[in-house]
Amino acid sequence: MLGLASVVLATATMTVPDVMNAGGVPYRISNPPGSTAGWKGTPGKYSTNFMENVAGDVEFFDVYGEVKTQYSQVYWTRNLPIDLPPALVKRFAGKVMAITGYEIDQVTHDLTPAEENRSSTKGASLGGFACYPSCSSTDKSVPIYNAYNHHYFGWLTGVDAEVYDLPKATKLPNPTKTAIRSLPHDHGFPTNLVFKENPGGEYRKSFHGYPSGYAQLLHSPTQWLVEPMQIDTHNRDFGINDEAGYNPSFMPVMDQNKMTSMNSGLSPLIECPCTDRITRSFSESYQLLTAGVCGSAIAAEADCTAAIGNLAVVVSSESISDGTKPAGCLVEPTAVPGQVKAVFNTKASATTCDLPKDARGPLALRGEANLGGLVNLTIAHDGTNATITMSGPDGVWFGVGFQASAMADLPYALIVDGKGAVTERKLASHAPGTLLKASITLVSSSVTAGQRTVVVTRAVVGATADHYTLPKTAGELDVITAIGNTVQLAYHAARTGAKIVLLPTTATACVCTPTKKGYFTYMNKTTAAFDGYDCLDEPRSDMLRHGDGTGRNVSNAACNTMTYNGGLRCCAHQNFLTDLEQAPQIPNKTDTYYLKWRYYFQEYTPKTTVQRASHQHLHHWVFLIDDAVNDYEEDNADYGHASIGKITAHLNAKTMGLEDVPSAYSKIVPLVMTPHCHAPSCIREEFWNADTGEIICNVTAIYGSPEFGSLNSTFNEEGYIAIPPCIFGAQPGLQTPFRIDADTNITAIKYFNNTYRHLGQMAQWTGLMVYDTDPY
Repeated sequence: MLGLASVVLATATMTVPDVMNAGGVPYRISNPPGSTAGWKGTPGKYSTNFMENVAGDVEFFDVYGEVKTQYSQVYWTRNLPIDLPPALVKRFAGKVMAITGYEIDQVTHDLTPAEENRSSTKGASLGGFACYPSCSSTDKSVPIYNAYNHHYFGWLTGVDAEVYDLPKATKLPNPTKTAIRSLPHDHGFPTNLVFKENPGGEYRKSFHGYPSGYAQLLHSPTQWLVEPMQIDTHNRDFGINDEAGYNPSFMPVMDQNKMTSMNSGLSPLIECPCTDRITRSFSESYQLLTAGVCGSAIAAEADCTAAIGNLAVVVSSESISDGTKPAGCLVEPTAVPGQVKAVFNTKASATTCDLPKDARGPLALRGEANLGGLVNLTIAHDGTNATITMSGPDGVWFGVGFQASAMADLPYALIVDGKGAVTERKLASHAPGTLLKASITLVSSSVTAGQRTVVVTRAVVGATADHYTLPKTAGELDVITAIGNTVQLAYHAARTGAKIVLLPTTATACVCTPTKKGYFTYMNKTTAAFDGYDCLDEPRSDMLRHGDGTGRNVSNAACNTMTYNGGLRCCAHQNFLTDLEQAPQIPNKTDTYYLKWRYYFQEYTPKTTVQRASHQHLHHWVFLIDDAVNDYEEDNADYGHASIGKITAHLNAKTMGLEDVPSAYSKIVPLVMTPHCHAPSCIREEFWNADTGEIICNVTAIYGSPEFGSLNSTFNEEGYIAIPPCIFGAQPGLQTPFRIDADTNITAIKYFNNTYRHLGQMAQWTGLMVYDTDPY
């Protein structure tokens, strides 16, 4: 604990078991005694053996998350939940487990009949299994040059936790739609835990241990979830476990250039190149206002008419000078549905876009759109009741999902089968989801020239949260649509994302300057918006002005749809990272292996009147040096010429991505600090107190080296990286923790080798900490 002068570790009378990931690059920490000038702490050596790095007895259990891929394919999804071993669940029912560290590897494993029976895998939906303490006798590690972990999330959940999906991905800091909430309970302990430090290529031999007296606490644990992002770089001329070193297979044209290093020991595919399977497109997004004023007004009549023409059929246009109406571009309804009048007001009017007082109340809206040539959609409502018209091919199913750009958004959908029956569903990611209780009324279903048209009515407000409430304000609505080749809902024959614009039918609306939005489409099937890459200006981030790390006055290539060359946007689940014409070269050989985690734990004992609690709970914190970009590009002015790049961030402690923020606190105390950066370019990251000029954590990456054995062997592969964390505490060999005020200014720096271009790079600081007001 923070107030203890020292922690005496228990001395085991028996031989301490080896760590799971023995051999190769050694486990280390970055801040041992003497590592920085003025180092203050407890002399001695901190053990990186997970069975002896904390005081008291330590146990462990293993969990395995299944992965299946073909060459150049991405696996990036959340596996089905995995039940923890019944003996552990029973033992900790109503009690608190204290996680004191964990290890991760990627292994093949021969399933026993009992393990196969316990596995949560169901057909193509992969899951996994758990063992207590271990079932590793047949485990064989998979070298990093055959399968590469880009990043991961792991969760342990308790009996009082509920997993659900967010409508859109949030960055933690890597994107995920997985969220977990606590159910009502009568204890004050965490109901779920997330594990995300040192994801990526460094995950196996970067030390994930904690100082004694600290742990991640979990009440009544029951299940484990994993969401890995794995990239298949395995040349099928060799076995998946063969320690033969990196043997390149075929590469996309994107990587066949002088900008890309082919000699790093790792495949360039780990950087998620955007191949010719990806096409880019743009659309203009319009803001329609019936309140307030435009932040950016359309300045010319011709631009006004053209903008409105992209929204509806313009039957007339005129220029006026009228101080009683809003200035700029206005769209007025006509008596004919779908036809509007364009009006440009040249008067510098102070009138807002607010509706007249006598017109306020539920706003009537209407819109129609051809959705990618697949389905026609019309929505019309009076603010209370809606009529929805859909047209698609007769004889096969078709459908529309609302407020979504992909099935992964889990939207409300209307599905029309090949005979004209209409159902409502809550879609799942790449799955039909759940049939909802009917809230629609079928008005008509007719067929003309091979096209079926259905008309349904429903309330604007959804019958439940899953039924979706239709927009009540003018503007764009993202939708997805698909058609099948069967009568009943099944796998789609074609799909796309699209938009429908809802315009007022009884009121005038202001039309603001459109914004341009980019989209990435994979194989003409899946379209996703290129958003979230808002490159901030200095001092927070270098991305906007000096974004490539060379010091040149250029934005990072990842800031723009057209210059984004590789990264997460081109690396969706099941995508292939080789060119389309290379598809016949992909061997019909699927690798099956597991992301294996070993959790080390102790039993938590609460405080009493005479002794402290056994552990204090650790909270997460994380931020990006590159801020909102998340996967930026490292460039060079002269490819092949030895070069070191640098990017910098300036922020303060309260904005460094603190989690579980209490209502009141004044200081944070980091206990584990570690960067996340990718091989083969990462060199070093620094974390400074900018107010005092004191370095808090300085981490230099360790690479595979002949010093640690063969460069072909697991945990020491050429190009393999480990990132030793800074660990603080009171036991021998640890530095005294820093107590950081919430307003402390922080400078974070990443140094990297940009002799060659590297795509999809990351620059994160993350770790575990306590607040000065924590109750545990």
